[in-house]
Amino acid sequence: MLQRLIGYLLFIPFIVFYSYILGPALKVALVPGGLAILFFILGPEAFFYHWRNAKSSTEAAKEESFQPD
Repeated sequence: MLQRLIGYLLFIPFIVFYSYILGPALKVALVPGGLAILFFILGPEAFFYHWRNAKSSTEAAKEESFQPD
């Protein structure tokens, strides 16, 4: 019983810290960094070609999912 209580007392603060502080901070750093690495690997022409295709398919999916009554 005591071991489970100590486990919860240690686990819950780490989940809150990761969800509300560390998670958004990592997204701010890792997403642009990953895109920059893809830009350097693919080159500007291929990168922007795939970027536009991904953006257009995302917008098309949003339009299909939005169906006013």
